[in-house]
Amino acid sequence: MLKDNVICFLDYGMMGSLSARHREDLADVLIGIITKDESKITKTILKLSESGYGQMVDSEALESDIAELIEVYAYCTLKELEIGTLLHRIAKVVAEHRLKVPRDFYLLAKALVTIEGVGRELNPDFNAVEHAEPFAKKSIVARMGPRRLIEDFYHSATEASLLMRDLPAEAREMLTLIKQGEAKIKFEHRGLDPMLKTFEQANNRMVFAIVLASLVIGSALIVLSGVPPKWHEIPVIGIIGFLGAGIMGFWLLFSILRHGKM
Repeated sequence: MLKDNVICFLDYGMMGSLSARHREDLADVLIGIITKDESKITKTILKLSESGYGQMVDSEALESDIAELIEVYAYCTLKELEIGTLLHRIAKVVAEHRLKVPRDFYLLAKALVTIEGVGRELNPDFNAVEHAEPFAKKSIVARMGPRRLIEDFYHSATEASLLMRDLPAEAREMLTLIKQGEAKIKFEHRGLDPMLKTFEQANNRMVFAIVLASLVIGSALIVLSGVPPKWHEIPVIGIIGFLGAGIMGFWLLFSILRHGKM
């Protein structure tokens, strides 16, 4: 602690930085926490996710978990609300849903927990929301300012111009690959493994049943033909065939009953 109650940082430990876009997303999360808007928090987290909306994510379940988490703090005053702790718990919920949020957000949540703890030790009346709210409001005002809108329009126009410039060449290259038969399509099936396993089992049982039926018919023909050697006037080969067919039939029936499916 320096003069005039100024805190001096001696060891920063692990460090990270947030881009301008991520700082805006953080402001949206903070606003969602302050206003207890789980929908806004969920949408921002999905936007932050490195996997993006393309990943198979149950957004309703994620929003429900966040709503349940926020409900714990629903009756807390702004003074009692611990932003760092809540952010840390939200990060755990996000990890449970296997979303990939930038690593720096986890460091930020950890740092906020530490800052709040130190702040309350130095000043029991320390209100983290009171210090975070101006930052969120400032971010929103800056986002809606004329200068920012002009910059966003310029960047969008530049991206559109680059897209229009590269589109003909990329389309021509794609058509060339198609004509030459070198175009490759990546197909990834999901949820078909149980169905393929069922088809494989059915196919194996069908082949087994055909072999079993052939063995029974062949044994019956041998018995009717009276081919020696015989046992009690019955061809031994036919008896062996019927015994083998009986064993195979019982094994097939046992296999079907064991899996509980006919």
